Amino acid sequence: MIVLNKAVGNSLRNYKYANVSGSDFSLTGHFDEFVRLTQSWETMEPDPYYGQAEAGARFRRYSDFEYHPVTQALTQLEHRPYVQSLANNRYVGGMERHFQDFSEEVIASPVIRSLIALDFEVYKSVLPVHMHHDQWQCQIHQIRIEIKPGKQVDITPEGIHCDGYPFSGVHFWGKRNVKGAESRLYAADGTPLAAVTYENILDTTFFLDREMKHYVTPASTLDPKRPAFRQIIAISFSKPGTRYDIVC
Repeated sequence: MIVLNKAVGNSLRNYKYANVSGSDFSLTGHFDEFVRLTQSWETMEPDPYYGQAEAGARFRRYSDFEYHPVTQALTQLEHRPYVQSLANNRYVGGMERHFQDFSEEVIASPVIRSLIALDFEVYKSVLPVHMHHDQWQCQIHQIRIEIKPGKQVDITPEGIHCDGYPFSGVHFWGKRNVKGAESRLYAADGTPLAAVTYENILDTTFFLDREMKHYVTPASTLDPKRPAFRQIIAISFSKPGTRYDIVC
């Protein structure tokens, strides 16, 4: 249903990342489901660990799944906290952060299911062939940032960081009245690699997260008299007990 009309395998293999425009995707059918999924960003619970309450708020869903690329079966795992080390996240590293799980209604969306399958197809371009048919774990973060009129927030208060996933796909899902929020990628040693400001739904960055770092610059309201929002969905894959496990 969602098709990527651009080859990104060479970029991922050679540079460990690929930035893709929303115009490089096509959507076939299920347009009502696309709208329904977009509305789900408006029903998320607040992220209590975000801070910055005087300037804005972050809303978030997070769940872990088992994913089989052959059957595209997706099984939601039990609720678990999201934990990162201080080395990877100096802002809230070492804490057990509990976020709202995905509801069956949201995760049953054919749009999300199609996006997961698409992301794994991209990931396959850097995986050994014998692992293409294995079962993997899939981690999904759905995030919305809201900014109060005339205010500025840190999109990533943890600064330049790594989340520890072998592979991640960050898909932009719209914004309103936002100034700033440039997405940046860095080599592991901090050397800048790329920068892009998402403008259109499905503007996307695929990257080998464990092997680099990323950051989003602060954002403010373009019109200081009106509120603003920005939203993304991030899909990652890992394989516990192997060299493709998450590095916390």
